[in-house]
Amino acid sequence: MLTITKYTIKEMIKKRAFLLIAVLTVGYLFIYGYGLSLSFHSGGSSIGNVPDISKILLESQLLSAGLYFANFIVAFLIVLTSVSAVSGDVESGSIYALLYKPLKRYEYVLGRFIGLSIIIVIYSTILFLSIIGLNMAFETKVYLEAGNIFRSLFFFDLGPIVLLSLVIASSSILSTVNTGIITVMTYGIAMIGGILEQTGSLFQNSQGLTNVGIITSLILPTDVIFRKMNAELLTQNTGLSFLSQGPFGGTSQPSPYMFVYIIFYICFLLYYGIRKFEKRDL
Repeated sequence: MLTITKYTIKEMIKKRAFLLIAVLTVGYLFIYGYGLSLSFHSGGSSIGNVPDISKILLESQLLSAGLYFANFIVAFLIVLTSVSAVSGDVESGSIYALLYKPLKRYEYVLGRFIGLSIIIVIYSTILFLSIIGLNMAFETKVYLEAGNIFRSLFFFDLGPIVLLSLVIASSSILSTVNTGIITVMTYGIAMIGGILEQTGSLFQNSQGLTNVGIITSLILPTDVIFRKMNAELLTQNTGLSFLSQGPFGGTSQPSPYMFVYIIFYICFLLYYGIRKFEKRDL
């Protein structure tokens, strides 16, 4: 399994898609930083002429927006580089050379998952800290305590791991094309469901919207994890929270049972993918 893990890491780094996204990420950070510099320091900006509480509120939304699209970039990276993690080897025939060695099929799938997880977590962590660092460099008024940053970083990294578990399970059972379609569609459904749930929480007699969000969170809990990350980051040490404000926040938060479900969700998908791959006729 360790051999497959090392092989997966080397393969991932050499992929053109990975290098392309890395370059585009630098461009994204440059544009985001330039936008922050204009928003925070421009004397004629709306932020510079409003009371402090409104200034903090607006800056918190810029921070949330940066992390929201960073989260989207990580998901994009997973889709482009991981949908063929198992199915690609099967379709190209290279799986025969790998399984010819004394290697069990579950070790191969877990090795793929662990190798991709290492790269994804490192990439996700660097991107998260870059967004936070840019906001601090431009002297954001949002109080960012070390404890809040580390807790929100954990949830920022957890979301991609959940998505990756779905990709690996699908890739172990289905073709590369079908895995890509399922991943993109499921991620989109989870994102729309999260928006509907937050919208429903703002109005009375809108339990239906809330229920839609809960159901989509059970299908793929990436959006609810992002909301939790936002809550950890934007809740100040004084207890003041800007979470309910703006399109990236929310008034409802996942219960601890949801995170028990998320752990079960990851384990079940990996177990199911491995079982199906072991029985797959190669």
